[in-house]
Amino acid sequence: QDLRPAPGLPPPRFLRGVAMVSTAQAQVLASATACCIFAAIAMILRKRGGYVVGIAMFFVSCLVTTQLLMSRLSLHYKHPGFVTMLHFGCVWVVSCAYWVPSGFSKWWSIQTSSNRSNEWFLRNIVPLALSNPLTVVFNNTALTYVGAGMCAIVGTLSPVSVAIFSWICGHRLSFVSWNGIFIAFSGALLIAFGEVNAIQVANHSGWYLGVLFALASVGARSLKIVIMDFLMAPTDYQSAASSSPLSPMELYSMQAPWCFVTAVIFAMATESIPAALKHITPETGGLILVTCVSAVALNFAGIFALKELGASSQQIIGKLNTICVAAISMAFLGEQLSRLVLLGSTVVLSGAAVVELGKDSNG
Repeated sequence: QDLRPAPGLPPPRFLRGVAMVSTAQAQVLASATACCIFAAIAMILRKRGGYVVGIAMFFVSCLVTTQLLMSRLSLHYKHPGFVTMLHFGCVWVVSCAYWVPSGFSKWWSIQTSSNRSNEWFLRNIVPLALSNPLTVVFNNTALTYVGAGMCAIVGTLSPVSVAIFSWICGHRLSFVSWNGIFIAFSGALLIAFGEVNAIQVANHSGWYLGVLFALASVGARSLKIVIMDFLMAPTDYQSAASSSPLSPMELYSMQAPWCFVTAVIFAMATESIPAALKHITPETGGLILVTCVSAVALNFAGIFALKELGASSQQIIGKLNTICVAAISMAFLGEQLSRLVLLGSTVVLSGAAVVELGKDSNG
């Protein structure tokens, strides 16, 4: 099979002047690109040990898998709120299962945050219960209006917005680390603009609505990441240096039931649950089940990566999923990989390396 455009049709705008490749060549190039990305992650994080490298790689892998699955599902099933509700329900079930060996009393104290004050619960768990599921709902909704390309462009704001939110909360980054964040942000912009050529907007009102949902997703994600980082590593924040840190599983188990409740309320307010159930076919049902498994893995991989990497580094490493998705799409879905995307990924990796250098100089 040849990936060249049909006779008489010009190649995509960002590929003009770039030689087309066969399917076999595309698969080799895609595999090499993905291997280079993971090798670069391992090189940048090598001083942190094999566990941290493995967590970071698993996190990126889960991002890639979930994005590909959700993109495929959105073509056939237009109920993002219902799907998000199922995802957070599965996360809650898994978090409950984790505490079964510890006994009912331990599980109940975690689920209800009974050893914490009401003020602490309102200040920390309630914002997480709102921002965590709404991040996913807003992003999935944006995908139905503007597609993955424009969502990727808006999503490039997340490393900078997370850094600013964490700075407001008392986290101090070195000058070198700030430079690394802005370098990574520049690379993410290159990646996004390399992908945006595929966007075709017929409904401009829908386009504005999609961008609005994408921006809301970035804001909710940034808030969620900073709060979780604040609770798991309070010594990194001047305003909470005396607080006791939570483990990743404690934190996720505390917020899981409330995230599920928020997702249920949003799904019921914006969609018809009977219609969502009615539109499930054997094909979409199987795909939804697979997305549930992938989403559970992504949620837990994300929080463990956050614990080990910190808020800014986790967001920068997460941006590398775009190049992996593009490479896989090129190899197996007949799409093409832009040189701009490759260049942007190199810049993102450079930014991640500079951030790590800044942390080393601080330490």
